[in-house]
Amino acid sequence: MKTVTAIVEQKKDKKRVNVYLDGEFCCGMDLFTLMSERIKVGTEIDEKRLEEVVAQSEYSSALDKALGYISKTMRTKVQLITYLKGKNYDGKTIAKVIDKLFEYGYVDDELYAKRFAAEKKLSKGKRAIAYELKTKGVDEKIIDKVMDEAESEDEGCMRVAVKYLKGRELDYETRGKCYRYLLSKGFSYDTAKETLDKIKKDDEDY
Repeated sequence: MKTVTAIVEQKKDKKRVNVYLDGEFCCGMDLFTLMSERIKVGTEIDEKRLEEVVAQSEYSSALDKALGYISKTMRTKVQLITYLKGKNYDGKTIAKVIDKLFEYGYVDDELYAKRFAAEKKLSKGKRAIAYELKTKGVDEKIIDKVMDEAESEDEGCMRVAVKYLKGRELDYETRGKCYRYLLSKGFSYDTAKETLDKIKKDDEDY
């Protein structure tokens, strides 16, 4: 059994304190855990309870960091795990945080993928969107489902093509360059070809 001999506020984080047992530094702890567990100078604590309290403190701290990370924009599960690993939280703590965020709907890779696809559909093709989602850690099954359910990429392809061709004559060379540009933006071969054919026909009709 050890005794808490000092509790000192951390200089860089006012929400955390350093806890000393028997005159020696033991661990850092968040204020919420400190108060909820009624830890104060003079408290006697055994090794088992100390481990439980430290684990709870780490969880509370990691959850707070995670909520701050997703407060401005939605994140994927892999992005959150990578972020928390970078903050030196252990795997067990990270898994517990992810489960809690998933339970409350703060982590939802399918919803993330749908929103991302909707946001990018007017500037990129499905192949490019799918690739970016993969780099963000979204599971391929989710990506395939979202891409299958996504609207046609025709509108986005036309928008990108018109912007590229602005002020240019659609001759053979320019058509080839525009075609390759559309492919680089992730649009399919067929969509790129059909878009350029339509632009050419509209120009001829005009």
